[in-house]
Amino acid sequence: MDDQKRRGEYDVFEVFVQKTQADFHVHVGSVVAPSPDVALLTARENFLRREKAVNLWIVPRNGIYATSYDEPDWFAREMDRRYREVGGYSENGRLWKMYRERALHLEDIVRDLKETPSGSEDRGEAR
Repeated sequence: MDDQKRRGEYDVFEVFVQKTQADFHVHVGSVVAPSPDVALLTARENFLRREKAVNLWIVPRNGIYATSYDEPDWFAREMDRRYREVGGYSENGRLWKMYRERALHLEDIVRDLKETPSGSEDRGEAR
C-alpha cells in the first residue's frame, strides 16, 4: 500500500453526507486521496463549504460491493407482489365499490321480511 502511495496512486473514496440527525446519509460524490483522513478533509472542503451537515462518511470505492449491470434477472421478483405496489390501490377501490353495490343491507332484509308473510310463499298457501 505504501508503495502505491509513493508512486502517486491514490484511492477513490465515495462521500456520504448527513444533513441532520433525522436524515439519511446521501451520496454526494467522490474524492481522490492518499488516506481516509485526507479524504475527510477534502470532502469537507469540496462538499460542505457552503452547507451544514452533522456527519460525513468516507468509503473506499474498492470496499463497496455492488450488483452487475449485466444481470437484470438478479432483480426479478420470485413471486407476484403487485398488491404491494401503489397501482393496486385503485383496483382495490374499484373492487370494493362493486362489492358494496352487491352487498345486502340490513334495511333491505327487514323490508323483505315485512313484505313477505311468514312462510306462506314457501308452502304455497294463500291468505
